[in-house]
Amino acid sequence: MKKWIVITLALALLLAFAGCGESSNRQSATADEQSADSAEQKAETPSEPGNVTGYPKIEELSWTFRNTVRYGEPVAAFDYTNNSDYTIVRFDLVFKMKDGVTSEQLQLVDPISESLVPDEEIADMEPYVFDSIVCDPGETAENAVCYMLYSAEPTNTEQCDLMELSYAEICYIGADGKGHNVSYSAENGGYSLDDTAEELFVWSDSDYAGMLPKPETRIVSVERDDEECFYAKAYDITQDYYAEYIEQCEQMGFADDYPNDTESISFYGTNADGVRVHLSYIDYIQYMEITVEPAAD
Repeated sequence: MKKWIVITLALALLLAFAGCGESSNRQSATADEQSADSAEQKAETPSEPGNVTGYPKIEELSWTFRNTVRYGEPVAAFDYTNNSDYTIVRFDLVFKMKDGVTSEQLQLVDPISESLVPDEEIADMEPYVFDSIVCDPGETAENAVCYMLYSAEPTNTEQCDLMELSYAEICYIGADGKGHNVSYSAENGGYSLDDTAEELFVWSDSDYAGMLPKPETRIVSVERDDEECFYAKAYDITQDYYAEYIEQCEQMGFADDYPNDTESISFYGTNADGVRVHLSYIDYIQYMEITVEPAAD
């Protein structure tokens, strides 16, 4: 059960936020398909806008899959080393299956049918990796999840050997200190740069945000901020800092709603004014979600 909760949270961070509380848990859009389409469109024609003087290249990111165990289950995790001169904020890859791969070779179980993926469906598969670990030059980001199909991870590296890269998108910190995106197409070997630049640390001066400690990290985005809800995402968060952040919230008046629940990966706290904070953390991508809203009656 804990594994599925974490998988659900990991998928949730890839979705556009459309509500708080219970409504946020019901989002089911397939952001992987949207990302694949976006990467394909961006990387069709190599281009380099004049206002960007450099960017990390796929050849500078040494990546591999390795066999490991996650939550008691064998999986193939994704690792990469950043040999570029830029800090990588996110590294997304979309793959395709090699020609002629059969169900017998792949040995991948569909989590819905609980049977092997049939031969006729393999050619249309688009395995993907969304690695949101912030990786400075010379560092290695480890243990990202690969999804072969729906929420099915590869159980071993032999399955990963049967796929090949189609597209990649790299979000990095440019010389201006802002986030930039470059897409790569394996088909033509071309790069396409996005003209826009993104502020990486965005917080708020609203009443809800003022009830919380400001996260001590380089990358925060506020997805919703109104009188009904405050919702933010924070990246590059260690397990130790997550525990520290919970303590800071308690010191600011949010009493733990479930003080005896030592197994929970989330924190729920309510203050004297009936405002509730919900924190959740995914260790293998160093990611924290923050939600503040009125406590339910």
